[in-house]
Amino acid sequence: MEIFERKDYFLQLLSEHILISFGALAFTTIIGILLGIWVFYSAKSRIIVLSAVNFLYTIPSIAMFGLLIPLVGIGLNNALIVLVLYGLLPMTRNTYSGLSEVRSDIVEAAKAMGAAKYQIFKDIYFPLALPAILSGLRITTVMIVALTGLAALIGAGGLGQAIFRGLNTMNTPMIVAGSLGISLLAILSDRWVGVFEGKLVCIISKNSSKKQKLRVYVNVILLLAALIAAAANTNPFQSNHVKTVTVASKPTSEQFILGEVIAQLIERNTELNVVRKFGIGGGTTNIHPAMVNGEVDMYVEYTGTGWMSVLKEKLPGNNQVDFNSIQKQYKDNFKLKWLGLLGFNNTYALAIPDSLAVKFNIKNCSDLALYSKHFKFGAEFDFFERPDGYEGLVNTYGFDFSSIHEMDINLRYNAMVEGKVNAIDAFTTDAKIVAQKLKVLIDNRNYFPTYEAGIIIRMGILEKYPELEPLLVKLNQKISTETMMHMNYEVEVLNKDPKEVATLFIEQLKE
Repeated sequence: MEIFERKDYFLQLLSEHILISFGALAFTTIIGILLGIWVFYSAKSRIIVLSAVNFLYTIPSIAMFGLLIPLVGIGLNNALIVLVLYGLLPMTRNTYSGLSEVRSDIVEAAKAMGAAKYQIFKDIYFPLALPAILSGLRITTVMIVALTGLAALIGAGGLGQAIFRGLNTMNTPMIVAGSLGISLLAILSDRWVGVFEGKLVCIISKNSSKKQKLRVYVNVILLLAALIAAAANTNPFQSNHVKTVTVASKPTSEQFILGEVIAQLIERNTELNVVRKFGIGGGTTNIHPAMVNGEVDMYVEYTGTGWMSVLKEKLPGNNQVDFNSIQKQYKDNFKLKWLGLLGFNNTYALAIPDSLAVKFNIKNCSDLALYSKHFKFGAEFDFFERPDGYEGLVNTYGFDFSSIHEMDINLRYNAMVEGKVNAIDAFTTDAKIVAQKLKVLIDNRNYFPTYEAGIIIRMGILEKYPELEPLLVKLNQKISTETMMHMNYEVEVLNKDPKEVATLFIEQLKE
């Protein structure tokens, strides 16, 4: 099984997931209870605070991760903030509700006996509200453990990384393993909180024996031990280590492979530790700011993307991006260096089934435009927003597709197989082009620009570790379009691990 063959990888992800989720849970519990107590005693703040936590809960979690990137960057800090914000609603509401439901006659009796306000809270309000508070804790625990799966999209790690990597590389066993891991962790966490709840209620109510108290202490110690073990087995803060570099990748098979090639090359030839932040959602949109902020040290970018999406430059008349110009602007504007080009051009193309290409005698994009009313077009979300994407394509060729379908970048080929679309945007190194017998149409009006791949690295990290540049430039012009397509094929069609494919490439590079 996938999980046994790659147990070290999944153990690492599990450790990260435990550390992130339970770290967030600890903050959420403290803040949520304090807010609940505050709104109980302060009627003026109640409407504002409860409305605020309600509003935060309505924002889609995946959007919240993205909204915080300009403020706190990618990684652990972003994940913790989002998870805490989402966990506040059940904790704050349950705390407030529990305190509000305490019988007034009990409180009045305590006041009549001369009990101080603090004593009333400690001996009456809090013990009687505790079951409701702990009920909120159980809900929050399951919710946070599940939501932590999305943290992988912003490079924070966790079991969600296995799910997204599986989706990106068409590896179903990995998707199942990651999903089951999150589900089991959520169930076990809920069970632990349930046991802890019963014991703690007994202690607070002063009806517990020494044995029951001991069990609560043991539960707390076990939780702390689990967090310490998780922290020891993971590396969320390792990027601050003096001998560490961070390699990032976008969420595609190709990027996973290239990220592994870079990481393994560094690990084999230097004494540096490599932190892998692979599969970051949003690609360049999120990785580039992380590079500028120093959260990421290097990744593979494409000239067309860098020219238009990062530098915001217009394409030259021939749509060919000048490498020397893009290299200079990156250096001057961002203190980032392109180390050269790897040797392949992974540009956009349009692809349709071979059978339809034969039926309508379609060879290029202009031919497709003549019959576009017979085609359902599908592309990733980003394609409809890019300056070299859908709008310009339609204006150039005059397409009039029967329907348009936006989807995740890794689902286009699945949609083609299922018949939901019969024309898609493709990349020239996509393995599924061969596997699904698709016809790649000639861009006869040269609409799509060049997308030559190259490694971008922070100049600050080159100054710190000058041995990196001569090592990584060895990859320049060593990966042809055919080689990249073959490696993608091994991952996406033959279901090989990107790490294994990268290792084999490095071994062949030596020969």
